[in-house]
Amino acid sequence: MSRRRNPAGRWLLTSVTILFGRVVSALPLEAARLLGRSLAAFAYYAVPRVRKVGLANLDLAYGDTLTAAEKRAILKQAVRNVGIVAAEFPRIGQLRGRFLDQHVTFKGLDRMPAEGGFIIIAAHHGNWEWMAPAMAGAGRLVAEVVRPLDDPRLDAFIDRIRRSGDVETLSKDEAGVAILRLLKQGYIAGVLVDQSPRDNAAPARFFGQPCWATVGAAVLAIRARVPVLPVSMTRGSDGRYVLEFEPELDLVRTGRPSANIAENAQRCQDAIEAIVRRAPGQWLWLHRRWKARDRLEREWAKRTRKAE
Repeated sequence: MSRRRNPAGRWLLTSVTILFGRVVSALPLEAARLLGRSLAAFAYYAVPRVRKVGLANLDLAYGDTLTAAEKRAILKQAVRNVGIVAAEFPRIGQLRGRFLDQHVTFKGLDRMPAEGGFIIIAAHHGNWEWMAPAMAGAGRLVAEVVRPLDDPRLDAFIDRIRRSGDVETLSKDEAGVAILRLLKQGYIAGVLVDQSPRDNAAPARFFGQPCWATVGAAVLAIRARVPVLPVSMTRGSDGRYVLEFEPELDLVRTGRPSANIAENAQRCQDAIEAIVRRAPGQWLWLHRRWKARDRLEREWAKRTRKAE
């Protein structure tokens, strides 16, 4: 029975998650990270789906260019990364002043527009949860698009922590109009574009394999006439993060709308792929990125027929 249909199971999972958050927030940061890594290492062996999905994704992405042992090593690093992100998550509200300086180095600031709003695209890579609050801690107005969780109690707990970093959170289902409004006010709007979308998608390739890619970031950027910058937040061997602004994407803004959408979606995916390739052990290989979407296939075929 799924957690959605099992209220008792969902309540227990939410309670354990909240307890974990409170425990790691009370521990010194290094102890919290150790606990996160340890629980993640246990999950790697205890949850078969972790290895099944993760290794299947690595096979798709790298084929025979990596050995089985190399793929397992990447997946183990990726699982540990999730544990670290979870352990660091409750400290979002501390990402300012001395704490921010101690743990985050900014790179590529000269690529960031000095004023006015713009859109950043990123991946579930490094500590993606610290990206937006780190920018806010550096003095920028920041909003991020999030997917509401199924459990209202857990969703409220997570959202409260995210907002403690002076970040405006926008529900994915209702973000379009809000982003346009905030961009006019000079906000940075952050969108994670590396997962398999259920709506508003175009066909693309990621690591050379066909997939569906979200189109919202590029479409909104063109509508608002603002730039799109890929951003990464990668952990170094010393535990510090480098938050790097990549060069602005060159988006296609003329020609047939459907062709523009597909090309711009691909350019977003190419930028994210480059980030993941630099540190593959810090990406979320546990997600079914290359999942087939029959409904999206039908919708895209209908859209392209109308455009002809």
